[in-house]
Amino acid sequence: MNKINAYIEQFFPLLKNAFMPAFLFALSLICFYALHEISITSLITLHCAFYIVSFASFMILLYFNQRKPVFYILMMALSYILINILKNKYNQDYATTSYYISLCFFLPANLLGFYFIPDNRLLCRTNVFLLLAIFVQFSIGEMLGGYDFKLNLTLFDGHLGNLSILGLILFLVTLTVFLIKASKDGFIMTYALFFVSLNLMFGFIYSDNPTALTIFFCSAALTLMLAIIHNIYYNTYKDALTGLPSRNSYMIHANSFPLKYSIGVVSLDNYDEMKNMFGKHDRDTLVRMITGKIIEEFGEENLYRYSPDEFILIFKNENKNESFEHLEQIRRAIASAEFILHNRKKSIKLTVSTCVSEKKRSDAKSVEVLYRIRKTLQKANEFSHNISSKA
Repeated sequence: MNKINAYIEQFFPLLKNAFMPAFLFALSLICFYALHEISITSLITLHCAFYIVSFASFMILLYFNQRKPVFYILMMALSYILINILKNKYNQDYATTSYYISLCFFLPANLLGFYFIPDNRLLCRTNVFLLLAIFVQFSIGEMLGGYDFKLNLTLFDGHLGNLSILGLILFLVTLTVFLIKASKDGFIMTYALFFVSLNLMFGFIYSDNPTALTIFFCSAALTLMLAIIHNIYYNTYKDALTGLPSRNSYMIHANSFPLKYSIGVVSLDNYDEMKNMFGKHDRDTLVRMITGKIIEEFGEENLYRYSPDEFILIFKNENKNESFEHLEQIRRAIASAEFILHNRKKSIKLTVSTCVSEKKRSDAKSVEVLYRIRKTLQKANEFSHNISSKA
């Protein structure tokens, strides 16, 4: 039973971030198979919605000066425009043209390539060269189309629906890489990029159907925009690993604390040794498990992940003696727990040290209370771990 609970604690935080993009993909599938064809008015509405959502996503990233998803938006929009141009020019024969086959190659290849670029600032010189590289690729594709040169080189003849076999292979490779990465870190952006690529693949497969093309590309654009908003919000106010309010949230909420309150700190013992002993994935899993134990004893309200090895608990309208009992209960619960990782046969024992202090009249801000707590914790940890103290 303990192993089952450990697996649930380990994987549920990862899977919950996949819900939103998975729901949008499932909804697009249901809409396509249920409706198959929609009216011209609805089609035009969705067509416009795709460009509006894509432009809104770009403006959000521009405002927050973030780079990585920008190139997904650009590739998605260019692909959608080019498919419609090719369909209007070549009618039913568009899928066999060298232009379309080149597009089936370039899109998944670029999605995979841009996945590994660092998520740096948008407004920098490097991005100008990346943008030029994209247009060079499309210029090469246009040149190959003019010579009727097909990138599959007759080695990957055939299509799955309207997607070339070469494009299908590249999409599957891209999706596999995205899924492996998403299963390891569990962030909503990595899950979103997987489902964005999945939507685009289905858009290519059914690209001869205007309804399917528009629905799947709209779903991809909406998935990406919601993931961008969620990611920015979490990076600003939430801790991405645990989902708890972050240090920024604490600094904002500290201004609204009541006149009487106590602050408790739960500090992970030997955190530096944990970093050396376990890999990043296992260490993150253990931190999530410890977070779960704290939530079991205290709840999520007024709980913050202040730093990688510190949690802050706010006890409103309580003195430090009352709050000390809550912290001692948390310390005992973690010390008595057995943490199980799926790749290790033996359970792992972890401990925390806690300290609490109440706001004094001389304290102008909560940072002064925190300073007292940290000073006390530092002295206590010089002699022992797995202890609770008062400052």
